[in-house]
Amino acid sequence: MTSEEEPGAPSDETREALDAIEALPLEERAAGYLGLAERLRTELEHSDPSRQSD
Repeated sequence: MTSEEEPGAPSDETREALDAIEALPLEERAAGYLGLAERLRTELEHSDPSRQSD
């Protein structure tokens, strides 16, 4: 089973973003995590069928 098939596994794009953040010095990571969280929240809101109006 590959990571793409595992439930809850991050996408390749998200995994790459996490790897880039984790490569930063510890004191610089918070901003990266916050930016990633905002991007993921926006993607979720756009893909959530219960939030779409007819």
